[in-house]
Amino acid sequence: MKCKLVFLVFCFAFFSFGYGQNYSIKDRLNTKLSISCNRTNEFGGDYFVELDRPLHPIRFRFNVRAECNYGVTNWLELGGYLGYIRYENMYYSRIRKKDFDKVAFAPIFGVNANVHLLPFFVKNKDCRWEWYLTAKYGGTYLINHIAFRSQGISFISSNPNVQVDEIICSDKRYRQVFGVGMGGGMYFKNVWGLYTEIMAGQYSYFPEICPVYWTARVGVEFKFYSKQNKNKAKNKNNEILPQHIEIQVK
Repeated sequence: MKCKLVFLVFCFAFFSFGYGQNYSIKDRLNTKLSISCNRTNEFGGDYFVELDRPLHPIRFRFNVRAECNYGVTNWLELGGYLGYIRYENMYYSRIRKKDFDKVAFAPIFGVNANVHLLPFFVKNKDCRWEWYLTAKYGGTYLINHIAFRSQGISFISSNPNVQVDEIICSDKRYRQVFGVGMGGGMYFKNVWGLYTEIMAGQYSYFPEICPVYWTARVGVEFKFYSKQNKNKAKNKNNEILPQHIEIQVK
């Protein structure tokens, strides 16, 4: 067992330090703006009807966020994100009877770690592609959220019968999401690019209403390198090679 553990550690170190020397994300700052969709606590179907077939009794809303990551090694970057979601605020719509405050905004936040796979075998230091494994944990805080129970009637296009649906939502204000997945993208002019991620895990802020076990996200990203990294690369390119001296012996 100890021999296997030592072998795995050796292989990990070999790939980390041996293959990650040309294409590297170390000291790289990566910023992202992205969007995905999440089910909420709103009952009554989606406003994007054509994008959601068959009809679903729980509405989805856009999940918008900004993310920032920093490369701590040749293949590992750590970061976090901030953003917002929209949901139905029952405190105003049912307690205070203010319909115009029915839809509220809530902040979302979280941390993530990305393990990039290309540094292990790509030799081109100006590679424009990205391929990585990612793990994320985040949450939201629903201000003024209260527990509620609701019943409604919906007509499903695939079912001619009337269906009665019930929503039971707890009073928890802090809601969490987490999961693992894979992402990839491509940069243009080696500065900005497009990317997408597919995640599996717990991805519903209202799991007692509508559990969701996967999500997909698309967005635009930008990358920047520190001055120290640029100067190191410049000095490496301008390195003076030793002169070849020939000595003739008579």
